[in-house]
Amino acid sequence: MAYSEENFGKMQEEAVRRVMEMQQRSRDAVGQAPPPLPEKDEEKPVQEQSLLNGLTGGIKIDEEKALIGLLIFILYKQGADVRLLLALGYLLL
Repeated sequence: MAYSEENFGKMQEEAVRRVMEMQQRSRDAVGQAPPPLPEKDEEKPVQEQSLLNGLTGGIKIDEEKALIGLLIFILYKQGADVRLLLALGYLLL
């Protein structure tokens, strides 16, 4: 099953909601007052989001994959073992 960014975002929100519910249950069981809620950070500015997209030609790629790709490139230029490069390439799939 392929996950889109929208589905992934919904799953993250659901996971956060469940965690907060469980924390509230545990506080109720122990009798502690809840800590203050952190202020929700605003989304990343459009400029930061478009920087990675500009470098990749608009292809949607997450930060981890970009880091692995950069690592493959650097290791290739340094003459790393082909098996290592293939193993890192496998992580991109």
